[in-house]
Amino acid sequence: MPSIFLTVSALLTGSSAIYLYYFHQKLASRISHHTHYGTPPSPTATSITSIPKSVYTEEYYTVYDHASRPVARRLLPSMDPEELFTQFARRNMSTFARFPQSWTIWMITPFAQRNTFKASHIHSLDFKEGDIVCGLYRVATRTASSIEFEFMPPSPAQGRLVLSYREKDANMVFSSETAMWRKKEDKVPMPLERSVLKYLHEMAAWWLVDSGVRYLMDLEVDRPAVE
Repeated sequence: MPSIFLTVSALLTGSSAIYLYYFHQKLASRISHHTHYGTPPSPTATSITSIPKSVYTEEYYTVYDHASRPVARRLLPSMDPEELFTQFARRNMSTFARFPQSWTIWMITPFAQRNTFKASHIHSLDFKEGDIVCGLYRVATRTASSIEFEFMPPSPAQGRLVLSYREKDANMVFSSETAMWRKKEDKVPMPLERSVLKYLHEMAAWWLVDSGVRYLMDLEVDRPAVE
């Protein structure tokens, strides 16, 4: 019996690994993405404005991850772009709140902030500066086209999570960026430096961007007229 159990477990584990690999590859084919390791890129190399200036020095080591997906404007509802973006952010953050990693965050979040995981809380937000989502993410900067979340204690790393959009030709491009940094003298790896966590982060971030765009496409409101 133990040998059968081990065999079945091995088959299930192997099947899961194969499924995750192909799922990751499928997402990669639909998402534009890149990652930067090492010396922080210049402030003009990213759209993130709230990273402290002191981070852009040789003292720091960073991991920067970017994922985006374009969608034809005619496929989206005829809503103001800023409202579409707010809908995108509400949907993605409330979905993230149900992910396994969010349960881990929930366990270390002070009791008074656990309501920030609730969908009713997230869907009530316009993501103004100071708003908190999922315990650890506080809005540091908000513009019409971007939301920059800073990581709050007890986050295991300093960093930013940024959702944004831009209009390009006849498309809207929705993006998700994650930046983490540490002093080079600090040898404790950040989550995105660990291969398994980086892999899981990519799948989560890429899927949220991809499914978030499809969510907007499926909203039951008017579409722009097609000429």
